[in-house]
Amino acid sequence: MAEILDAEFQKLTNKLISLQFPKAQVFRLPAFTAPPDSPFSPDQLVLNKIYFFVLNGEFPLVFALSYFILVHVCNSFIRKRQLRLANSKGNFEGSKLPAAPFFFTKGCLFRNFVLLHNIFLCIYSVWTFIGMSTTIHEISNQVLPSLFASSYSQNLEGKHVFQFEFPKSELFWQSICDLDNGIWFNNKQQNLKGLSFYSFWFYISKFYEIVDTFIILLKGRPSSLLQSYHHAGAMISMWAGVRFASPPIWIFVVFNSFIHSVMYFYFTLSCLKVRVPKALKQLLTTMQIIQFVAGGSLATFHLFINYYDMVDGIFKPCIPNADKAMALFINVAYLTPLTMLFAVFWIESYARKKSTVFKKDQ
Repeated sequence: MAEILDAEFQKLTNKLISLQFPKAQVFRLPAFTAPPDSPFSPDQLVLNKIYFFVLNGEFPLVFALSYFILVHVCNSFIRKRQLRLANSKGNFEGSKLPAAPFFFTKGCLFRNFVLLHNIFLCIYSVWTFIGMSTTIHEISNQVLPSLFASSYSQNLEGKHVFQFEFPKSELFWQSICDLDNGIWFNNKQQNLKGLSFYSFWFYISKFYEIVDTFIILLKGRPSSLLQSYHHAGAMISMWAGVRFASPPIWIFVVFNSFIHSVMYFYFTLSCLKVRVPKALKQLLTTMQIIQFVAGGSLATFHLFINYYDMVDGIFKPCIPNADKAMALFINVAYLTPLTMLFAVFWIESYARKKSTVFKKDQ
């Protein structure tokens, strides 16, 4: 009897995940349900107040819009400085206006600030990538298998303890989609921080990253549309993912933290005057484009995933309602023009330069 039950459960574990077309409710207007519980303990009063304050929709919208407008007002001012500098020097080479940095950017205080800024974001990105990757690995390889075995044993009143192998890929999706037992909260695993924790701090980091833009402005160069759109959109996208506890937000946290680890390490080396091959910069841009295409496609794939809920004994959609779907749609809508802007940047920075050199050689 035990062997038969074991075989039946082994058969069940091979179907932890199923693929189905998304339900109609995900395409309806969102209900704007209450935000998810704070990842911080009740005694961390300040952090809990900050958590719920920044999850108000008005906060990222006002901040992102103000940032976008301010940057483009500053751009006009910077271009006038560039024109004055160019006119004072007479003719200048090239089609681009020369940089018109502010005097204090030449001092060691500013240079040290920029260096520390890049080091901090590099270390933070590495910490986020390692922490989130570890959580996904531990939940899918240790926590969920134990949970399923325990639940099934209890259903049989503890008469038999099963030993079996779970499909790794399906346990991965189970850990992503099951918000109660997966990577989101991890209430039962005090040594692990969940996606609710890492995604919140990643969301907060998007507000600090605008320092990149103002460093460019202070160095006397206008900020590009790519730069301002990238930062403003990231605030809104991360807000939506955190506010509605949408499972695909893990992609933004893991993929983007990895790219930023490499990118800010590159910026740190540049600040230290370490010569880095130009090919690395091109590779970084290429990796970012791949990140957007792969991440957006993988995020959309969540719509078709259904996972088996061991407690209720039924399959549930990974994206169960319009709120979580809206967060997904916002992210994909943001990534589409961002990918095109990066593609244009890649062509102008690398393909056209190579083409120009080739023509001159001819």
